[in-house]
Amino acid sequence: MAKKNNPWLVREISYLLLSPFLVLLGILAYGILFDQWYKDPLLILQYSGMTYGAILVLRFFQWIIKGFSK
Repeated sequence: MAKKNNPWLVREISYLLLSPFLVLLGILAYGILFDQWYKDPLLILQYSGMTYGAILVLRFFQWIIKGFSK
């Protein structure tokens, strides 16, 4: 079966949408565990940006490792 090649923009948008989802899951888990809820939208957006940056760093390391393994 052939490997489906997604366009770069589609992958980037999916990672961009993944970061707020991960942040909201973290806020939900933190709220359930410690009974402290974060409701500030600016704080949630900042955490989403930091999560997206962490995803980019991990993808960069993956790209470097893949480049050196060839």
